Amino acid sequence: MNGKKTFFLLCCCLLLASCTVYQKVVTVVTEPAKEEPETDLSCSYFYFLWGSHAEFTGRYAEAFEAYEKALICDPKVSYLREKIPILLLKMGEYEKAATWLRQALIDRPEENNNRLFLASLYIQQDKLDEAIKLYDDALKRDPDNESVHLRLGLLYSHQEKYDKAENIFRQLLKKNGDSYFARLSLARLLKQTDKPDEAVKEYEKALALNWSKELAYEIGNFFARQKRHADALRLYTSIAETDPFDERAGLSRVQALLDMDKNDEALEELKNIGTFSKNPANIELISSKVLLRKNEVQKAKDILERLARETTNSEPRYMLALLAYKDKDYPTALTHLGLITPGSADFDDSVYLQIRIFTESGEKDKGIALLRKHIAKESSRRPLFYALLAALYHEKKENLAAISLLEAAVSIYPDNPQLFFDYGLMLDKNGMEEQALNKMMKVLELQPDHAEALNFVGYTWADKGIRLQEALEYIEKAIALKPDNGYIVDSLGWVYFRLGDYQRAAKELNRSLELEAEDPHIHDHLGDVYRSLGKRTEALEQYKKALQMLEDEKEKTAVQEKVDVLEKQ
Repeated sequence: MNGKKTFFLLCCCLLLASCTVYQKVVTVVTEPAKEEPETDLSCSYFYFLWGSHAEFTGRYAEAFEAYEKALICDPKVSYLREKIPILLLKMGEYEKAATWLRQALIDRPEENNNRLFLASLYIQQDKLDEAIKLYDDALKRDPDNESVHLRLGLLYSHQEKYDKAENIFRQLLKKNGDSYFARLSLARLLKQTDKPDEAVKEYEKALALNWSKELAYEIGNFFARQKRHADALRLYTSIAETDPFDERAGLSRVQALLDMDKNDEALEELKNIGTFSKNPANIELISSKVLLRKNEVQKAKDILERLARETTNSEPRYMLALLAYKDKDYPTALTHLGLITPGSADFDDSVYLQIRIFTESGEKDKGIALLRKHIAKESSRRPLFYALLAALYHEKKENLAAISLLEAAVSIYPDNPQLFFDYGLMLDKNGMEEQALNKMMKVLELQPDHAEALNFVGYTWADKGIRLQEALEYIEKAIALKPDNGYIVDSLGWVYFRLGDYQRAAKELNRSLELEAEDPHIHDHLGDVYRSLGKRTEALEQYKKALQMLEDEKEKTAVQEKVDVLEKQ
């Protein structure tokens, strides 16, 4: 009993003492005292134990208060100063943690741990310049700290200040050529800055310093993207040799072998993987694709038919349907496609293929019925199906039905940019140009980098001769997204024509024809440009090519009038 009383009295004394000491907290934390407070180890230890228990049980606010009191009792305990900001982060008090760390640096500027902790916090808050300043300050106090140099280099890399980052990594390697992380960071930076040959050298050195499976995969994948398939195969083989049952390594080897057109070796590798794979059916499916690549169709079909019977995977059925479609065996194809359910990964593609079959076989009404059945149920409804059904309505000249359908579709899928794009095209086909333009602007609101919508808006303005500078900006952005799209290049040429820059217009339109030689409208546009340049012969040549390709009678009449005018001159 006496022992219990003594412990109780000790706790009371400590608690009372804490109340007195706590009044000093504000002075110590917010306005550092000139004199070092007295150290009370028993008080500090008591509150540390209290705080630890509270933190362990998730009572973070109580733990924070206890740690602060422990720190008042003994301000020299560095591990407590490190615990408090961590605890604040656990509480979600990021700004308070930053404030605490900033004050700690004022009180003890020599403690780099707080400086690095605050830098990490700034990085989380995307305050990269502030983090860089802290790293620079840390290096002034500890110039040989490789870890800080690396962090600074990685930050510069993230900010796309590649020269600064590269210089840091190379300086580290001058001091220590065996620095694995400096070597790896430099390799990744060189890869990022499109210096593949230099990157490979650094990658190989990093791998020699510290071989690991994941790094070997990283380098192997890099080789594969560089189309250095033999080197990729070498890396994947090194992984397989260390772990013969690594399925990922085996499949990576298969891909490398296929890239090298070594189909038989790829099949042998797949056969080996099948002996230990957790998903042997998937390995057989890949084997069937390799057999098709070798044009051994019947062997592939045998595997696919068995997989279609024995597994729930929809892909074998879809592949069988594709093979039947290729052979124009539409009934067999439709049978397989009809067994692919809405929950399957290949459902959307299976419906699309069914619509193609119905269209090619002159049974569009069956396609319409199928699509209407699917969009009637939420489980089988897809944005694509609305676009397909609207296209079928348009082909039957049921334009009002197509427009109404797409209006319903965008109300169901208000965040789907492709549906708005399809809706805009449908409105444009029906002569509703302003409404179409509004839908395209909605596309760009949802997806600012939608190249086709940018092109549509830019071309429409250019064709009207309005907002030409904006039109140029839109089309240039579209070109940056899809530089080899002949129709977008045509739009660029056309906006230059409208701006009166005929030489650049001719250059871009000729480039457009290199990409889309059979488009009559590009020939017509180029004819207009040559006509404006006074090149009568060249203009006539382009107009006549356009006439040969055009099908719309109204368009042909317009081009023929241009030809007649030039021939009379």
